[in-house]
Amino acid sequence: MARILTAGCALAFILLIFLLPSDHFHTGIAHAEWSADDLATLRHLRLSTDALAEKNKTNELLFRADAIALGRQLFHDTGLSGSGQISCASCHRPEAGYQDTEFITYKLDPQTAHRAPGILGAALQDWFFWDGRADSLWSQALAVIENPKELASDRVRAVRHLCAQYKKDFPALLKNCRGLSAARGEDIDRMFVTLGKSIAAFEAAELLPPVSRFDRYVDALDAGNYAEAAALLNDKEVAGLKLFLDPMVGCVNCHNGPMFTGSGFFAVATDMPGQLEHDRKRGVELLLDSEFNCLKWSTAADCPKLQYLLTDSAETAGAYKVPSLRNLRHAPFFMHDGRYRSLEAVIEHYRSPATLPLRHIDIRPAPLLPHQRKQLLAFLEVLGSGDFNKEQQ
Repeated sequence: MARILTAGCALAFILLIFLLPSDHFHTGIAHAEWSADDLATLRHLRLSTDALAEKNKTNELLFRADAIALGRQLFHDTGLSGSGQISCASCHRPEAGYQDTEFITYKLDPQTAHRAPGILGAALQDWFFWDGRADSLWSQALAVIENPKELASDRVRAVRHLCAQYKKDFPALLKNCRGLSAARGEDIDRMFVTLGKSIAAFEAAELLPPVSRFDRYVDALDAGNYAEAAALLNDKEVAGLKLFLDPMVGCVNCHNGPMFTGSGFFAVATDMPGQLEHDRKRGVELLLDSEFNCLKWSTAADCPKLQYLLTDSAETAGAYKVPSLRNLRHAPFFMHDGRYRSLEAVIEHYRSPATLPLRHIDIRPAPLLPHQRKQLLAFLEVLGSGDFNKEQQ
């Protein structure tokens, strides 16, 4: 009889293991089941700044302490705007992880079809603006200053302000301010570029996303420490990560690399009638016409992206830059035009994307069940875990 009871208890315990939620059993065994290919993908997604110098090699000011310090001040300087009231930090708010929480771009121009994206880790990306009309972080900053719908200033005014306000504190960097022409010319252009590269140096040095639980999870897997991995991501979050990597769901096809954006451009059924002047097709035209693109400000050897640029293609119509998925906890708006207010709504969009008639689209519906949508959301929230040092601003 005792043996029967003992066997019955053992059977009940085994059944209990299978019936209880998996979160109750966190042994780390499941974390050892990643395939070699999956681990290679996870390492590719882990945050790394090793490629920073390579991606910004046309910015010779990148590692200069004086350029970083100047850029930090310029980022917050309202004197660069035509009104004297707006700075870079007005849209990219430091207290909100450098996100545009107030949709300032819309307040400046109610006809705009885009919002200002978050810029943590922007220096690790390849293209800038939703249409990619800038191919460097420094030229992006200059375009904002002269855009009549953003800072609404001009380079002559910006350079005069730069020299008047900062020449004394940054003499080595701004030595060419002496004898500067009062009219627009090559000397003004060179100083304008110095201004943009200083802002870019600050962003590259200090506006990097925090290391997340995901990154530490991959480190633990690499070290074979599965117990630590299990403590970092729970079963629901790991299930969401597996969905993220699933080719049938398709997330990682566009959101790849350490910033969870390959900096590519895809049509995901978010374009609207009358907005095509803001898509990648139009962005390519503006990029090639820009006087500050890589080919016009550097040597051809430094500009492989422009040499192999996809131009005049139906694939670029209605396509927008893939945004980073890191540090989303401060983002109040999603998609290029801020149409969604939650990640849940974004996931729902990909379940059933609706496109315009005869319009090219790069995605297919993601077959996600209700519980899978919750799992995927749980993983996306992991990418926003981590503390950004606000004292760096």
